[in-house]
Amino acid sequence: MEDEYRQWGTKEGGGFNELTLAYKHNPTMETYLALRRAHPDAEIEISASRGLDTLFRIEQELQKHGFDPSDIAAILDADHEAISKVSLQCMEKLIAAKELAAKGETHLVGRGMAVPLALIDWIIIVALDGMSWTEQLEIPRDLIVLIQNRLGGIQGKYYRNSELRERKQNALFIAGQMLARGEKTGIRQLARLLGLEASSVSRWFAEGEFERESQRYASWFDENGSLKPLLHRK
Repeated sequence: MEDEYRQWGTKEGGGFNELTLAYKHNPTMETYLALRRAHPDAEIEISASRGLDTLFRIEQELQKHGFDPSDIAAILDADHEAISKVSLQCMEKLIAAKELAAKGETHLVGRGMAVPLALIDWIIIVALDGMSWTEQLEIPRDLIVLIQNRLGGIQGKYYRNSELRERKQNALFIAGQMLARGEKTGIRQLARLLGLEASSVSRWFAEGEFERESQRYASWFDENGSLKPLLHRK
């Protein structure tokens, strides 16, 4: 039975298979998960943006914001050049809006000075849908960067937390090495070595954490500041 579901979401004789039709009737995460769990090897075609129908309805809005509807139509056919072109346009418009906001401009979308984020997200969905139904599942990097931005970018919470942990570890590594050599160390000395403000470095650590952890790291080094063998580190 599963074999009939493996041909690009279609069935013998034409038309979408039952699983694809079930998803398109109710394109939600819950629907997809239930279908996928029940049929782990099946092909379920998941494009759900209504393609050209929606394009015709919002053609004027696309033109208003500087997008060529013919490029969007090409995106529906997974044209990589069109996907890259429009992705870069979206980035330019997002950056321009950010710069205006930084200057104190407000209500940018309402004043026609920025593209609605919902429209950019729709363009992303159209691009993904086009790649799905044409079976061209290679994503251009320009689109990947746009998606990363809309998901919060590399400045999101988890990235920042990871970066902070790395900075703290590097700072403690240096402090521990200095202590092991008998050199005076502290937040101010460390900040100077790192080329940062002492107030910035101090915010990385809870009260007493820097002193406690730098002593622990100091045990990793001998009196010359050379790392001890791993088995001899505490």
